[in-house]
Amino acid sequence: MCHVVYYILGCQDLYRVLMISIAEATDPTVRKAEKVLEIAILADDITGAADTGVQFLPAYAPIHLIDHRCISVGISADFPQGISVFTNSRGLASGEAILAVSAASQAIRALNPRRVYKKIDSALRGHIGAELETAMELLGLTYSFIAPAFPGQGRITTAGIHRINNVPVAETEIGWDPVTPVTESFLPTWIGRNTRWPVAHVNLGTIEADLSVVSEEITRLRSRGARHISFDATRTRHLDRIARLALYYFPDTLLCGSAGLAASLVRQLPKRIRSEADRLDTGIPIGAAGFLFVCGSASQNLRLQVAELAKHADVSVETIDSAMLAGDGNAEAKQATLNRMATALAEKDLVLQVTQPGMDLPVVDPQRLMAALSELAVMLVILVKPAGLFLSGGDTAIAVLERLHAGAVRLERDLPGGLVYGTISGGVMAGRPIITKAGSFGKPDALLGLRRTLVRS
Repeated sequence: MCHVVYYILGCQDLYRVLMISIAEATDPTVRKAEKVLEIAILADDITGAADTGVQFLPAYAPIHLIDHRCISVGISADFPQGISVFTNSRGLASGEAILAVSAASQAIRALNPRRVYKKIDSALRGHIGAELETAMELLGLTYSFIAPAFPGQGRITTAGIHRINNVPVAETEIGWDPVTPVTESFLPTWIGRNTRWPVAHVNLGTIEADLSVVSEEITRLRSRGARHISFDATRTRHLDRIARLALYYFPDTLLCGSAGLAASLVRQLPKRIRSEADRLDTGIPIGAAGFLFVCGSASQNLRLQVAELAKHADVSVETIDSAMLAGDGNAEAKQATLNRMATALAEKDLVLQVTQPGMDLPVVDPQRLMAALSELAVMLVILVKPAGLFLSGGDTAIAVLERLHAGAVRLERDLPGGLVYGTISGGVMAGRPIITKAGSFGKPDALLGLRRTLVRS
């Protein structure tokens, strides 16, 4: 039996950590306890790892959110039943993404989890096919089922066309994403662009048939050489059927989807007995400063949510000039901005965002901007320890947690609008709440609803 351990974000020696992890997992002389890792989720970004990992809490707990570089060794007192591992590979070049997924997959395989789930973006961003095949090869899985649909968030697939709020994905803002644009809406074609193995598709009429009929169709597609099977899905019940097929008909298959398919998989699993520890306490510590919202995502949807929050709640919103923040000069302006924000955060909730990219604005390197934004957020935390953190934008979230020397994030509960509530372990924010959200998720009042949930003590 393999052992999962305590996790540290931001560790430096990737090779050493992975090699020790594998040795500990495979050498019986160092096995200290018969612990079982029930589920391992492999995601290409931190917000996706969070919103998918939290879906498994009805079946397994605790579940820890972990940087793939930092699957450490030893036995933790709070041994998790699940790990949700993020590779932060969505915005990398294809070769770099494959290396990250390869390292993560090898470490996961050494831990011998009972189940593995490959999380992908419900908007189809990232190197889906290449990452999936890398994971399959290293985890010893022959086939995959691919269903990125998430009806609860307006993401469906019909006739092979993947849609967001009924608009083909390539025709939405995702089509001109500055880092990972999605230029094809037909799911099998988009997935097949960077796979070596054939992709086949199951349409809506088939997935609604008797499961034995669907099973026969999948067997037929496999016999013709298909290794990946993608699916139409417009309702949650369609995802439930896909999960059931994988569990009971095709156990050699790696399920690949968004948090929607993950939730459907959990519905097929035995439920654990809930304890008092599962109660979500959203009270803010007495004497704490405001909540810090760090909005690093470029999504227009997130900007609309910030605007709605500012309109109806007593919060301070700072929209910082991107060029100024990412530039080398303007030290006095930056210090003045920091001082103003620290004063505001000491009194109330503070929302931090940057100016929206536009044709009439200077071009700013997104990586440099992300680093500058995360550094500013951490300086605020050090000056005025906030009641908690809201992080949206995967790169920004990772950078903030690393700079804060956070350990693990213990996932606690999912909240409406695609938000995930957790608790930070380690660093200056240890024990404080953290909420993550994919930028494009949620209705306009998502952040307003979150703030109302965070009732102060």
